[in-house]
Amino acid sequence: MRAMPRGVQWGMAAIVLVVAAGLVVILVLSATGSTGGNAGTSPTPAAGSGVLTAYTQALKGPTQEGGQVIEQLLKPSLNSFEQGQEDAATFLSQARGWVLSLQKVRQEVAAIPVPPVIAAAGPLFVQAMDAYVHTAQVLENAATLPAAQRTAALEAGRQAGRDADAVFDQAAAIVQRALRAAGLPTDAALPDVTPAPS
Repeated sequence: MRAMPRGVQWGMAAIVLVVAAGLVVILVLSATGSTGGNAGTSPTPAAGSGVLTAYTQALKGPTQEGGQVIEQLLKPSLNSFEQGQEDAATFLSQARGWVLSLQKVRQEVAAIPVPPVIAAAGPLFVQAMDAYVHTAQVLENAATLPAAQRTAALEAGRQAGRDADAVFDQAAAIVQRALRAAGLPTDAALPDVTPAPS
């Protein structure tokens, strides 16, 4: 094949370089746009995640305090009292302390601002704390009754506690669902009665 004149060769080379440069620019812009779009969506937390985290952090202290009163003090003492290992005067004194402690927790929980996304949870947590206070009051009253009347009163206290647990679980479920929806881990300090499907 006959070689092209030198001027034509340089002209063709220039055209090839221009086309190649244009392709590089297009590829770079395309890649940048794609990366930018992903960077703007996937790593960004869902709206409202900050207030959810702040709420669960604020809730943690009071609910842990209330849980300690219920699980570590009230329940063991109730078992001991029913089995005759604790006298009525001691149980009465302790029950009065539980009432005061749980009333304090109730006030702290009620004072925490509730994010709109979980607006229903706030009143339920307060309702649960009211129910726990009522439980302690029922047990306090049971300690003042004659032994023959005590069994039914203590069982009423146990039922009040179960009712309080049920309300607390409802409130916790609202929070856990909202955390999942926001792409956040669930709160290990709260019950998780509706775990995410595996």
